[in-house]
Amino acid sequence: MEVARKTVEDQPQKRVADFLPLTPTNAKRFVEEFSSSITAQAMRFRLHQDLIQDVVQETLIRALRGLEGFRGDSKLSTWVYRIAYRESLRVKERHQRHQVKVASLDTTFEPVSSSQESHMITGQEDEVLRVQRFMQQLPDNQRLAMGYHYMDELGVSEIAELMGSTANTVKSWLKRGRETLRELLGPTPA
Repeated sequence: MEVARKTVEDQPQKRVADFLPLTPTNAKRFVEEFSSSITAQAMRFRLHQDLIQDVVQETLIRALRGLEGFRGDSKLSTWVYRIAYRESLRVKERHQRHQVKVASLDTTFEPVSSSQESHMITGQEDEVLRVQRFMQQLPDNQRLAMGYHYMDELGVSEIAELMGSTANTVKSWLKRGRETLRELLGPTPA
C-alpha cells in the first residue's frame, strides 16, 4: 500500500480572512499555525534557544499587529516568513555586536574555531543528522535558501521575495549549496 505524502500544494492556503476579526481565539489560531515554522526558520540562523524564542515572539507580535493591514501582495505564509527573516537577521546582528563588545572587554577570550566546534561524523549517525550538521557549515544565504526550498517547500520566487533577492540569485545559492553538501558528504554508497 502506497502512502501519499502531503505537500504544500495539497494543503489549503491560509488567508488573512481566516484570522480576522482579530479576536483572542483567532490570534491563538494564528500563533498555533505559524509558531513552528517561525521557530524552524529562526533555528537556521544558528541562534541560541532563548534568542530563537525572542524571534518567534517578536515575529508573532509584529505579524498580528500588521494582520489587518496585510495587502495580499504575497501569500500570508510568505509575508510571515519575511517578518521572521528580518527579525532573525536583526537579532543575529544585535547578538554579534554584543559578542564583539564582550570579546573586547575579555582579554582571555579565544573564539572557538569551526574545526574545534565540529566533531567527527561516524558512519553510525543518521544520514539526516549528517546533512543537518553539514548544512550548518554552508554560508548563511545558501543554508537559508536550502532550508526554505527543501524543508519548507517554498518555490524559488517565494524565497527570492522573502530574502530580498532575485530568482536567479536564489537558484545560484541552491546550486552552490547542493554542490558543497555533495563535497562534504562524500561519495554516495552504490
